[in-house]
Amino acid sequence: MITGMLCLFFIKTEAQSSLKRLKQTNRFHYLQTNLHVGYLSETEQFDLSTSGPKNRLVYQYLAKNQRLLQKGYVRSVALSSFRSRFSLDFIGSLNDDSFFTYQLKLQNLGLSFATKWDRTSFFVGYSNIKLGHNPKIDPVTDFTANVLNLDLGFTQDLGVSFKTAISQKYDFEAALYTGGLLAGPLISYAPDLNAEQRMGRDTFEFIDPQYTMSWLGTSRIGSPLFKSFEYGLIAMAGKVGEGIEERYLTRIGADVVKKIKEKFKFESQVYGGISSYKIRNDSFDIALQNNIEFYIKSTFILSTSNAVLFGMPDNEDRTVTKGNLVNSFSYVVSPHTRVRLNHFYNYGNLINENWGITFQLVTGIGKR
Repeated sequence: MITGMLCLFFIKTEAQSSLKRLKQTNRFHYLQTNLHVGYLSETEQFDLSTSGPKNRLVYQYLAKNQRLLQKGYVRSVALSSFRSRFSLDFIGSLNDDSFFTYQLKLQNLGLSFATKWDRTSFFVGYSNIKLGHNPKIDPVTDFTANVLNLDLGFTQDLGVSFKTAISQKYDFEAALYTGGLLAGPLISYAPDLNAEQRMGRDTFEFIDPQYTMSWLGTSRIGSPLFKSFEYGLIAMAGKVGEGIEERYLTRIGADVVKKIKEKFKFESQVYGGISSYKIRNDSFDIALQNNIEFYIKSTFILSTSNAVLFGMPDNEDRTVTKGNLVNSFSYVVSPHTRVRLNHFYNYGNLINENWGITFQLVTGIGKR
Protein backbone atom coordinates (compact mmCIF):
# COMPACT_ATOMS: atom_id res chain seq x y z
CA MET A 1 0.00 0.00 0.00
CA ILE A 2 2.70 2.48 1.06
CA THR A 3 4.87 1.46 -1.88
CA GLY A 4 2.00 2.12 -4.30
CA MET A 5 1.35 5.57 -2.83
CA LEU A 6 5.04 6.46 -3.12
CA CYS A 7 5.08 5.37 -6.75
CA LEU A 8 2.03 7.55 -7.53
CA PHE A 9 3.68 10.51 -5.74
CA PHE A 10 6.90 10.25 -7.74
CA ILE A 11 5.02 9.79 -11.04
CA LYS A 12 2.91 12.90 -10.38
CA THR A 13 5.96 14.93 -9.34
CA GLU A 14 7.88 13.91 -12.46
CA ALA A 15 4.91 14.74 -14.70
CA GLN A 16 4.58 18.23 -13.19
CA SER A 17 8.31 18.78 -13.56
CA SER A 18 8.15 17.74 -17.23
CA LEU A 19 5.29 20.14 -17.90
CA LYS A 20 7.27 22.99 -16.38
CA ARG A 21 10.25 22.18 -18.58
CA LEU A 22 8.04 21.99 -21.70
CA LYS A 23 7.91 25.49 -23.17
CA GLN A 24 5.13 26.71 -25.42
CA THR A 25 5.97 27.31 -29.05
CA ASN A 26 6.55 31.02 -29.44
CA ARG A 27 8.31 31.34 -32.82
CA PHE A 28 6.46 30.81 -36.07
CA HIS A 29 7.81 30.76 -39.63
CA TYR A 30 5.49 30.77 -42.63
CA LEU A 31 6.29 30.71 -46.34
CA GLN A 32 3.48 31.54 -48.76
CA THR A 33 3.06 31.93 -52.51
CA ASN A 34 0.41 33.70 -54.57
CA LEU A 35 -0.05 32.85 -58.25
CA HIS A 36 -2.41 35.19 -60.12
CA VAL A 37 -2.89 34.91 -63.91
CA GLY A 38 -5.73 35.33 -66.39
CA TYR A 39 -7.24 37.07 -69.39
CA LEU A 40 -6.83 40.87 -69.31
CA SER A 41 -8.83 43.24 -71.52
CA GLU A 42 -6.01 45.82 -71.69
CA THR A 43 -3.68 43.40 -73.49
CA GLU A 44 -6.34 40.99 -74.84
CA GLN A 45 -4.01 38.18 -73.79
CA PHE A 46 -3.48 35.62 -71.07
CA ASP A 47 -0.98 37.22 -68.70
CA LEU A 48 0.01 38.00 -65.11
CA SER A 49 -2.80 39.90 -63.43
CA THR A 50 -2.36 43.67 -63.23
CA SER A 51 -5.10 44.06 -60.61
CA GLY A 52 -5.39 42.65 -57.13
CA PRO A 53 -2.65 40.68 -55.36
CA LYS A 54 0.62 40.45 -57.26
CA ASN A 55 2.40 37.21 -58.11
CA ARG A 56 4.69 36.85 -55.12
CA LEU A 57 6.56 34.79 -52.56
CA VAL A 58 5.99 35.82 -48.96
CA TYR A 59 7.91 35.11 -45.77
CA GLN A 60 6.32 35.76 -42.39
CA TYR A 61 7.92 35.54 -38.95
CA LEU A 62 6.08 35.84 -35.65
CA ALA A 63 7.68 35.71 -32.20
CA LYS A 64 5.56 35.82 -29.04
CA ASN A 65 6.89 36.83 -25.63
CA GLN A 66 7.77 33.53 -23.93
CA ARG A 67 7.67 34.98 -20.42
CA LEU A 68 4.24 36.49 -21.03
CA LEU A 69 2.94 33.15 -22.31
CA GLN A 70 4.16 31.42 -19.15
CA LYS A 71 2.92 34.07 -16.74
CA GLY A 72 -0.46 34.48 -18.38
CA TYR A 73 -0.92 38.07 -17.20
CA VAL A 74 0.55 41.55 -17.63
CA ARG A 75 1.65 43.57 -14.61
CA SER A 76 1.35 46.93 -16.41
CA VAL A 77 2.69 47.06 -20.00
CA ALA A 78 4.59 44.28 -21.77
CA LEU A 79 5.84 43.43 -25.23
CA SER A 80 3.52 40.68 -26.49
CA SER A 81 4.87 39.90 -29.96
CA PHE A 82 7.10 40.86 -32.86
CA ARG A 83 5.93 40.33 -36.43
CA SER A 84 7.64 40.75 -39.79
CA ARG A 85 6.39 40.02 -43.29
CA PHE A 86 8.18 40.57 -46.58
CA SER A 87 7.15 39.73 -50.14
CA LEU A 88 9.14 39.22 -53.34
CA ASP A 89 6.84 40.45 -56.10
CA PHE A 90 7.09 39.45 -59.77
CA ILE A 91 5.80 42.28 -61.97
CA GLY A 92 5.64 42.29 -65.73
CA SER A 93 4.27 40.39 -68.68
CA LEU A 94 4.58 36.77 -69.76
CA ASN A 95 4.56 38.03 -73.33
CA ASP A 96 7.44 40.53 -72.98
CA ASP A 97 10.20 39.73 -70.47
CA SER A 98 11.90 43.11 -71.03
CA PHE A 99 9.35 44.64 -68.67
CA PHE A 100 9.86 42.05 -65.93
CA THR A 101 10.75 43.47 -62.51
CA TYR A 102 11.40 41.85 -59.15
CA GLN A 103 10.46 43.91 -56.10
CA LEU A 104 11.12 43.34 -52.41
CA LYS A 105 8.18 44.82 -50.51
CA LEU A 106 7.63 45.36 -46.80
CA GLN A 107 4.19 44.07 -45.80
CA ASN A 108 4.29 44.13 -42.00
CA LEU A 109 6.93 44.90 -39.41
CA GLY A 110 6.46 45.91 -35.81
CA LEU A 111 5.98 45.35 -32.11
CA SER A 112 2.69 44.65 -30.32
CA PHE A 113 2.26 45.57 -26.66
CA ALA A 114 -0.29 44.25 -24.19
CA THR A 115 -1.43 46.02 -21.01
CA LYS A 116 -3.15 45.11 -17.77
CA TRP A 117 -6.18 47.20 -18.76
CA ASP A 118 -9.15 45.49 -20.39
CA ARG A 119 -9.05 45.44 -24.23
CA THR A 120 -6.14 47.89 -24.26
CA SER A 121 -3.11 47.42 -26.51
CA PHE A 122 -0.89 49.32 -28.92
CA PHE A 123 1.34 48.67 -31.93
CA VAL A 124 4.46 50.36 -33.27
CA GLY A 125 5.62 49.69 -36.82
CA TYR A 126 4.44 49.16 -40.39
CA SER A 127 0.96 47.68 -40.89
CA ASN A 128 -2.47 48.13 -42.46
CA ILE A 129 -3.93 51.58 -41.84
CA LYS A 130 -6.55 51.36 -39.11
CA LEU A 131 -9.64 52.71 -40.85
CA GLY A 132 -12.92 50.95 -41.51
CA HIS A 133 -12.50 47.48 -43.00
CA ASN A 134 -8.93 48.01 -44.20
CA PRO A 135 -7.24 46.29 -41.18
CA LYS A 136 -9.06 43.04 -42.04
CA ILE A 137 -7.96 42.94 -45.70
CA ASP A 138 -4.82 40.90 -46.22
CA PRO A 139 -2.74 42.95 -48.72
CA VAL A 140 -0.72 39.88 -49.71
CA THR A 141 -3.45 37.54 -50.97
CA ASP A 142 -6.94 39.09 -50.64
CA PHE A 143 -8.54 40.23 -53.89
CA THR A 144 -11.01 42.68 -52.36
CA ALA A 145 -11.97 46.13 -53.60
CA ASN A 146 -10.47 48.70 -51.22
CA VAL A 147 -11.72 52.28 -51.20
CA LEU A 148 -8.75 53.43 -49.12
CA ASN A 149 -6.46 52.58 -52.02
CA LEU A 150 -8.60 54.71 -54.34
CA ASP A 151 -8.58 57.61 -51.88
CA LEU A 152 -4.97 57.61 -50.63
CA GLY A 153 -3.11 55.47 -53.14
CA PHE A 154 -1.78 53.22 -50.35
CA THR A 155 -3.29 51.02 -47.64
CA GLN A 156 -0.30 50.40 -45.34
CA ASP A 157 1.87 52.85 -43.45
CA LEU A 158 4.47 53.32 -40.74
CA GLY A 159 3.15 54.58 -37.43
CA VAL A 160 1.68 53.97 -33.98
CA SER A 161 -1.81 52.65 -33.24
CA PHE A 162 -3.65 52.41 -29.92
CA LYS A 163 -6.87 50.69 -28.86
CA THR A 164 -8.73 50.73 -25.54
CA ALA A 165 -12.16 50.04 -24.08
CA ILE A 166 -14.18 53.12 -23.14
CA SER A 167 -17.15 51.06 -21.90
CA GLN A 168 -18.39 47.50 -21.88
CA LYS A 169 -19.90 47.95 -25.35
CA TYR A 170 -17.53 50.38 -27.06
CA ASP A 171 -13.85 50.64 -27.98
CA PHE A 172 -11.79 53.63 -29.03
CA GLU A 173 -8.98 53.23 -31.56
CA ALA A 174 -6.57 55.86 -32.88
CA ALA A 175 -3.44 55.84 -35.02
CA LEU A 176 -0.84 58.29 -36.31
CA TYR A 177 1.13 57.51 -39.47
CA THR A 178 3.84 59.05 -41.67
CA GLY A 179 1.50 59.55 -44.63
CA GLY A 180 2.94 56.94 -47.00
CA LEU A 181 6.68 57.13 -46.26
CA LEU A 182 7.40 53.47 -47.09
CA ALA A 183 4.70 52.89 -49.71
CA GLY A 184 7.16 51.88 -52.44
CA PRO A 185 9.24 48.71 -52.78
CA LEU A 186 12.43 48.40 -50.72
CA ILE A 187 14.43 47.06 -53.67
CA SER A 188 13.62 46.79 -57.39
CA TYR A 189 15.56 44.61 -59.82
CA ALA A 190 14.93 44.86 -63.58
CA PRO A 191 17.57 42.73 -65.37
CA ASP A 192 16.23 42.86 -68.94
CA LEU A 193 15.62 46.53 -69.66
CA ASN A 194 16.45 47.65 -73.17
CA ALA A 195 18.42 50.82 -73.94
CA GLU A 196 15.33 53.02 -74.13
CA GLN A 197 13.91 51.69 -70.85
CA ARG A 198 17.22 52.24 -69.05
CA MET A 199 16.94 56.01 -69.49
CA GLY A 200 16.82 57.32 -65.94
CA ARG A 201 16.62 53.83 -64.44
CA ASP A 202 19.12 51.42 -62.91
CA THR A 203 19.03 47.65 -62.89
CA PHE A 204 19.01 47.79 -59.10
CA GLU A 205 17.04 50.54 -57.38
CA PHE A 206 16.78 50.97 -53.62
CA ILE A 207 14.06 52.85 -51.78
CA ASP A 208 15.03 56.43 -50.96
CA PRO A 209 12.43 57.68 -48.50
CA GLN A 210 12.00 61.45 -48.72
CA TYR A 211 9.91 62.67 -45.83
CA THR A 212 7.88 65.67 -47.00
CA MET A 213 6.21 66.46 -43.66
CA SER A 214 3.27 64.26 -44.60
CA TRP A 215 1.14 62.65 -41.89
CA LEU A 216 -2.08 60.74 -41.46
CA GLY A 217 -4.30 60.26 -38.41
CA THR A 218 -7.24 57.85 -38.06
CA SER A 219 -9.73 57.05 -35.31
CA ARG A 220 -12.76 54.87 -34.61
CA ILE A 221 -15.36 54.69 -31.85
CA GLY A 222 -17.65 51.70 -31.95
CA SER A 223 -18.37 48.14 -30.97
CA PRO A 224 -15.44 45.75 -30.48
CA LEU A 225 -14.27 44.00 -33.64
CA PHE A 226 -14.96 40.38 -34.50
CA LYS A 227 -18.54 40.45 -33.18
CA SER A 228 -21.57 39.15 -35.09
CA PHE A 229 -22.74 42.76 -35.45
CA GLU A 230 -20.22 45.60 -35.54
CA TYR A 231 -20.73 49.30 -36.04
CA GLY A 232 -18.75 52.45 -35.47
CA LEU A 233 -17.90 56.02 -36.41
CA ILE A 234 -14.63 56.56 -38.28
CA ALA A 235 -12.52 59.62 -39.03
CA MET A 236 -9.31 60.44 -40.89
CA ALA A 237 -7.23 63.58 -41.42
CA GLY A 238 -3.77 64.30 -42.77
CA LYS A 239 -1.41 65.68 -45.37
CA VAL A 240 -0.58 63.21 -48.14
CA GLY A 241 0.53 63.02 -51.77
CA GLU A 242 3.22 64.65 -53.87
CA GLY A 243 3.20 67.13 -56.75
CA ILE A 244 -0.26 67.66 -58.20
CA GLU A 245 -1.69 65.18 -55.67
CA GLU A 246 -0.33 66.98 -52.57
CA ARG A 247 -3.26 67.85 -50.31
CA TYR A 248 -4.72 68.15 -46.85
CA LEU A 249 -7.73 65.93 -46.26
CA THR A 250 -10.45 65.39 -43.67
CA ARG A 251 -12.85 62.44 -43.63
CA ILE A 252 -15.69 61.34 -41.36
CA GLY A 253 -18.07 58.42 -41.74
CA ALA A 254 -19.32 55.08 -40.41
CA ASP A 255 -18.81 51.36 -40.84
CA VAL A 256 -21.02 48.35 -40.17
CA VAL A 257 -20.54 44.57 -40.29
CA LYS A 258 -23.22 41.88 -40.00
CA LYS A 259 -22.36 38.17 -39.75
CA ILE A 260 -24.70 35.18 -39.67
CA LYS A 261 -22.72 32.32 -38.13
CA GLU A 262 -20.37 30.86 -40.76
CA LYS A 263 -22.81 31.38 -43.63
CA PHE A 264 -22.97 35.06 -44.51
CA LYS A 265 -21.09 38.34 -43.95
CA PHE A 266 -21.99 41.86 -45.05
CA GLU A 267 -19.62 44.82 -44.66
CA SER A 268 -20.27 48.42 -45.54
CA GLN A 269 -18.54 51.72 -44.91
CA VAL A 270 -19.07 55.26 -46.12
CA TYR A 271 -17.16 58.44 -45.43
CA GLY A 272 -16.72 61.88 -46.92
CA GLY A 273 -14.83 65.11 -46.57
CA ILE A 274 -12.74 67.86 -48.10
CA SER A 275 -9.48 67.48 -50.04
CA SER A 276 -7.57 70.78 -50.10
CA TYR A 277 -5.00 70.56 -52.91
CA LYS A 278 -1.90 72.70 -53.10
CA ILE A 279 -1.92 73.46 -56.83
CA ARG A 280 -5.42 72.60 -58.08
CA ASN A 281 -9.06 73.02 -57.14
CA ASP A 282 -10.24 71.66 -53.82
CA SER A 283 -12.68 68.76 -53.88
CA PHE A 284 -15.44 67.27 -51.79
CA ASP A 285 -15.04 63.48 -51.83
CA ILE A 286 -17.39 60.66 -50.92
CA ALA A 287 -16.14 57.07 -50.55
CA LEU A 288 -18.31 53.96 -50.39
CA GLN A 289 -17.37 50.31 -49.99
CA ASN A 290 -19.55 47.18 -49.77
CA ASN A 291 -18.43 43.56 -49.33
CA ILE A 292 -20.67 40.48 -49.32
CA GLU A 293 -19.56 36.90 -48.66
CA PHE A 294 -21.56 33.65 -48.76
CA TYR A 295 -20.03 30.53 -47.17
CA ILE A 296 -21.10 27.14 -48.52
CA LYS A 297 -20.32 24.24 -46.17
CA SER A 298 -17.06 25.94 -45.06
CA THR A 299 -15.51 24.83 -48.34
CA PHE A 300 -16.74 27.29 -50.95
CA ILE A 301 -16.94 31.08 -50.68
CA LEU A 302 -18.85 33.31 -53.07
CA SER A 303 -17.96 36.99 -52.62
CA THR A 304 -18.43 40.37 -54.25
CA SER A 305 -16.92 43.71 -53.31
CA ASN A 306 -17.30 47.20 -54.74
CA ALA A 307 -15.37 50.33 -53.84
CA VAL A 308 -16.13 53.70 -55.41
CA LEU A 309 -14.80 57.21 -54.82
CA PHE A 310 -16.72 60.28 -56.00
CA GLY A 311 -14.78 63.53 -56.27
CA MET A 312 -16.58 66.85 -56.81
CA PRO A 313 -14.03 69.59 -57.59
CA ASP A 314 -14.84 73.20 -56.73
CA ASN A 315 -15.84 75.46 -59.63
CA GLU A 316 -16.22 72.46 -61.94
CA ASP A 317 -19.51 71.05 -63.18
CA ARG A 318 -18.43 67.41 -63.09
CA THR A 319 -17.96 64.42 -60.81
CA VAL A 320 -14.77 62.36 -60.96
CA THR A 321 -15.57 58.69 -60.35
CA LYS A 322 -13.08 55.92 -59.56
CA GLY A 323 -14.32 52.40 -58.88
CA ASN A 324 -13.26 48.78 -58.44
CA LEU A 325 -15.62 45.81 -58.64
CA VAL A 326 -14.35 42.32 -57.73
CA ASN A 327 -16.29 39.03 -57.80
CA SER A 328 -14.70 35.80 -56.58
CA PHE A 329 -15.51 32.12 -56.20
CA SER A 330 -13.14 30.39 -53.79
CA TYR A 331 -12.48 26.76 -52.96
CA VAL A 332 -10.84 26.18 -49.59
CA VAL A 333 -8.61 23.17 -50.18
CA SER A 334 -7.04 23.30 -46.72
CA PRO A 335 -6.21 25.91 -44.04
CA HIS A 336 -3.10 26.71 -46.09
CA THR A 337 -4.43 26.48 -49.66
CA ARG A 338 -7.14 28.30 -51.58
CA VAL A 339 -8.09 28.37 -55.24
CA ARG A 340 -10.03 31.35 -56.60
CA LEU A 341 -11.72 32.31 -59.86
CA ASN A 342 -11.92 36.11 -59.98
CA HIS A 343 -13.63 38.69 -62.15
CA PHE A 344 -12.62 42.34 -61.80
CA TYR A 345 -13.70 45.58 -63.41
CA ASN A 346 -11.87 48.87 -62.86
CA TYR A 347 -14.18 51.66 -63.98
CA GLY A 348 -14.63 55.42 -64.01
CA ASN A 349 -11.92 58.05 -64.44
CA LEU A 350 -8.99 55.66 -64.11
CA ILE A 351 -5.85 55.52 -66.21
CA ASN A 352 -6.09 51.73 -66.33
CA GLU A 353 -9.84 51.24 -66.85
CA ASN A 354 -10.06 47.55 -67.68
CA TRP A 355 -11.52 44.19 -66.75
CA GLY A 356 -10.30 40.63 -66.49
CA ILE A 357 -11.00 37.05 -65.47
CA THR A 358 -8.21 35.54 -63.42
CA PHE A 359 -7.19 32.33 -61.68
CA GLN A 360 -5.56 32.66 -58.26
CA LEU A 361 -3.74 30.02 -56.23
CA VAL A 362 -2.71 30.78 -52.64
CA THR A 363 -0.76 28.19 -50.71
CA GLY A 364 1.70 28.11 -47.84
CA ILE A 365 3.77 25.98 -45.53
CA GLY A 366 4.81 26.40 -41.91
CA LYS A 367 3.13 27.75 -38.77
CA ARG A 368 1.46 31.11 -38.29
